[in-house]
Amino acid sequence: MFILDTCAFFTQKHPDGEVVTVPNINNEIVNRQSRQYYENMLSTKLKIMKPKDSSYSVTTKQAKETGDYDVLSKTDLDIITLAYECKGTIVTDDFAIQNVALALGLDFLSCTGKKITEKRFWKYKCTACNHKEKEKRKDCPICGNTEILRIKSK
Repeated sequence: MFILDTCAFFTQKHPDGEVVTVPNINNEIVNRQSRQYYENMLSTKLKIMKPKDSSYSVTTKQAKETGDYDVLSKTDLDIITLAYECKGTIVTDDFAIQNVALALGLDFLSCTGKKITEKRFWKYKCTACNHKEKEKRKDCPICGNTEILRIKSK
């Protein structure tokens, strides 16, 4: 089973086989050609599945551990969680999704051939005082600066 992210509809490329996606993916498909491709797939072989609420605890915990949680959308988390639940392969070009998938031991493919090769961990660093935090904040707890950058941790 292949769980499709938005890139599959934008590029119109995905593996043959059973294909599914999450209900709110249609909010991310904005151009007409991609929307038409999505609608055509819906009427033929694309299934819409929603992950169970109970499965989010594992994927959310892993996304927070890698430091990707703050850059993932609700749709991204749905895709990761559905792949985790179904033991499916994620089809995505999103490096944050790929990173969490790698950390969870899930298989993934890219629509364009762009894949990460190593698991990364991220932190957030204040540009003024260089204080580092594991989770993103609006401002630095040390100096109050609001310019916070996401940086590679390991």
